[in-house]
Amino acid sequence: MTVFRLSMFAATASIVTLTASAQANKQLTFDADIAPIIKSYCLPCHLEENENPSELSMDNYDLLMKGGKNGSTVVPGKPATSNLYLKLLSDPPFGKQMPKTRRKLTEEEVKVVFDWIVQGARNADTR
Repeated sequence: MTVFRLSMFAATASIVTLTASAQANKQLTFDADIAPIIKSYCLPCHLEENENPSELSMDNYDLLMKGGKNGSTVVPGKPATSNLYLKLLSDPPFGKQMPKTRRKLTEEEVKVVFDWIVQGARNADTR
């Protein structure tokens, strides 16, 4: 590799690291960060007015936190036991990866869900 290519690679790696670090420091909320992801990928299948096998409605924060037939959707601080996160993985502990019939979330979007849960799965900025 030329010196130019090596320096471009290093600069790109630094930008990616800074972006990930900035996201990790940002307080994520349902309203600002999770609701748009749910709207893009999970609705209309998980609307309260629609019947679905999981009995999980994701129209809003309260319905999401209520959970469905398979228990708690989100366990604040614990993504490894939160069905919302687990069902986004390629090999979830039950059923199939979500969303079933649409395009899958990007790695960055899955990371936002993970980080939101780790941060306590807050509804809105309460500062």
